[in-house]
Amino acid sequence: MRFKFSNTHKFAIGALFVLSAVFSLYNLSYSDKILPHMFISSVDVSSITQDAAAKRLQERFDVLYNRGIVIAIENNEEIIDPTNIDLRFPSDILAQNAWSFGRDGKWHKQLWERLIAPFYPKRLPIEVEFSEEKLKSEIGILASLYDILPRDVRYDIEGLEVGILYDTKPGKYLDRAKSRDAILVHVKNLNEEIMELGLEIDMPKADPALADEAIKYAEQIIASPLALVYGGQRFTLSREKIASWVISRYDGVRLMPDFDERLVSDYVVELADKIDTTTQNSKVIEKDGRVVDFIAPRHGRTLLQDDTVGLITETLFERIRGEEITKKISLPVLVKKPESEGTASELGIRELIGKATTPFYGSPKNRVHNITNGVRFLTGVLVPPGEVFSTVGTLGQIDNTTGYLPELVIKGDETIPEFGGGLCQVSTTLFRSVLDAGLPVVARRNHSYRVPYYERDGEGNFIGPGLDATIYSPWPDFKFKNDTGNHILVQGYVDGFEATFELYGTSDGRKSSVDGPHTLTEEPPGNPIYIETDTLPEGETKKIDTAHPGGTAVATYTIEYADGTIDEQEFKSIYRKWPAKYLIGTATTTAIIE
Repeated sequence: MRFKFSNTHKFAIGALFVLSAVFSLYNLSYSDKILPHMFISSVDVSSITQDAAAKRLQERFDVLYNRGIVIAIENNEEIIDPTNIDLRFPSDILAQNAWSFGRDGKWHKQLWERLIAPFYPKRLPIEVEFSEEKLKSEIGILASLYDILPRDVRYDIEGLEVGILYDTKPGKYLDRAKSRDAILVHVKNLNEEIMELGLEIDMPKADPALADEAIKYAEQIIASPLALVYGGQRFTLSREKIASWVISRYDGVRLMPDFDERLVSDYVVELADKIDTTTQNSKVIEKDGRVVDFIAPRHGRTLLQDDTVGLITETLFERIRGEEITKKISLPVLVKKPESEGTASELGIRELIGKATTPFYGSPKNRVHNITNGVRFLTGVLVPPGEVFSTVGTLGQIDNTTGYLPELVIKGDETIPEFGGGLCQVSTTLFRSVLDAGLPVVARRNHSYRVPYYERDGEGNFIGPGLDATIYSPWPDFKFKNDTGNHILVQGYVDGFEATFELYGTSDGRKSSVDGPHTLTEEPPGNPIYIETDTLPEGETKKIDTAHPGGTAVATYTIEYADGTIDEQEFKSIYRKWPAKYLIGTATTTAIIE
């Protein structure tokens, strides 16, 4: 019997043939392209090759990267430099993910994804790489500019008399966790608009009805002196000294005593000066630009300052827990041995491998003193092979006990005097000597605003912004790694108004170069800011901060090793515009008629 096709059968077969042809043509046309209606976050990567998609993604990210993450807080604009948080954007991986849609997995999964692609948009998320620790640090810096602590029920201690102050006032703060999440969402969406972060209200917590209990706790802490002993030495913490350290903390609605760790630390620093003997690490004698031998090393002892602070505060806290009062504690002291011994040749201290000089003409007396003191602290330090050198860690405590004087530093949105002001001249000079030596830079950060001292080379020629390195304990820090395979000796000196660092070691044939710095953008400092004060007569003005232009700069650092391997680092610097600030007097005088 002969089978006859009905018109319906013929139509179905024809339609199937047409669909097969269309689908084949569709597959053919997208054989080297990403399927239609494909997005990565807000970036359309439909109907282009994988390489083109990666390029498009990178271009979008570069806009954000070069501009910085711009944040508005209370009508002020702040910028987080992506390099400060080690932000990385895996454009190749994201493009590969988009390409894989309709091409990976079992055949029926691929078929289904290919069929729905022309009709239903597919949006893939963006994942970025960054340093969680450094992002938290950047948010912490922002928060320090805007956080205002609430005024709560609090202690008022005069001598040994413990009282309570009851006047309260709300504060405000930047929520770190919410800010972190908001910044990441902003970056993952490749959002080019200014993002806004709001401040949270911080209400007073303490219950005034519990004040009598709080007074009792404080009185227990200062009830008796505390003796600190080491060997034959004995130091007594008087009740008055302990009372001067007491501050307020809050356990829920309870006011509780705590200690001002800065004051405790200052005391421990003074204590260390009476206990410590300096360890003399192996140093070299340098002659005619070369290191020839060592000075003999010397043992020493060091008070473990952090442990001492913790031991003192914990012992005093025990007094409010109803435990037996401890009246004497033994101080933790570490006997230190020298890091290395032997001859210069054994450690590989043979020749000059890097040198840099920076000028600081016009610096005030205290700044010159602090620079000289800081250079002295770094001179003679040996950096073993494979070790990361920390400038902040090597400088140690920076206050009047270590020979520093008050001088201007950049802190938040102010330029204020602090001990050690000017030490960034030391870190900047060391940074440039490391570049000359071709050593890997582990951590470096530019100043908040442009500082003229750091915009000239060793011969005094103007080079512009972008090769400065700021430090402030405990962060930011300038760090480099000794990857030469031999020890490196840091030697420095100050001659007039010029600071120099020389790095001695063994050359392994590497070469280094710096392209830049290149100024990318410039921004005027903005209109002056006038702050009313009743400390000046009405209408009188006093300049308290100098204007500095903002902008961005970049320098590319290249290390070429002896085997031909090349390593590049890019130093991107974003400088805030910094308007001049003036005090304007509001005080009026009253005429007296006699």
